Amino acid sequence: MRTTSAAMVVLCVIVAGTATARAQQQPSAAAQAEARTHYERGMTHYQLGEFAAAVGEFKQAYALTPAPGLLFNLAQASRLGKQNEQALYFYRSYLRNAPDAANRTDVETRIAELEAAVKQQKEESAAAARRAEDERHAAALAAASRSSAGPRPNGRVLKLSGIVIGAVGVAALGAGIGLGVVSHNEQNTLDNLARNMGTWSAAQTSAYNTGRTEAVAATALYVAGGVAAGTGVLLYVLGWQRDRAARFAFAPAPGGALATGTWSF
Repeated sequence: MRTTSAAMVVLCVIVAGTATARAQQQPSAAAQAEARTHYERGMTHYQLGEFAAAVGEFKQAYALTPAPGLLFNLAQASRLGKQNEQALYFYRSYLRNAPDAANRTDVETRIAELEAAVKQQKEESAAAARRAEDERHAAALAAASRSSAGPRPNGRVLKLSGIVIGAVGVAALGAGIGLGVVSHNEQNTLDNLARNMGTWSAAQTSAYNTGRTEAVAATALYVAGGVAAGTGVLLYVLGWQRDRAARFAFAPAPGGALATGTWSF
């Protein structure tokens, strides 16, 4: 396994010293002993799958003994810990410090894989950010629309309004019918007087004028009453439909959906 071979490489470097380390930075025996301790702790975490802790220990070991093999271990632990960008950095650092590494081909393969993974992660993150921004924009537009439209009346209010307006319309129609009947009777009286060649007096003139006024008023009441009655019916139907929609809903259920609803009359 690559992990086992990497561990062996690092262990040998720590024990025997690094041939590629700069001579002026040759660690002391105490530093090498401490680095070995951190390395062993890191390997314990690594074997337990605690990759973040392993990276921390390998970093401390490298700070004391800059062995290229530790960079490889850092890259491996970072990759297995899903820290792809960090792993990519450590793999590249490893090859810079150990250009003649025996596992160079394998490391270059890992680098290519991680470069593709990092690129995909960035594209997915950018797409997710765009979706979140679109959702925030849509929510803001919806909130603005609700604010400008004001609160919508509920079904009960609409139905009550429909009843009141409809009642007013029916009353207006009734009043119009009453005036129409009176006007018609007066018109019949005057017609009979004219057919019988009766005398036209001031009383008949007043009755004629009153009849015309009542006829006009009756027509206006017919129109207003009809409109009010129709509006009342429409409001009541809208309120009934809104109450019905508010009391009917779908809820997800195992194997399908559950429909629930309540009605009042």
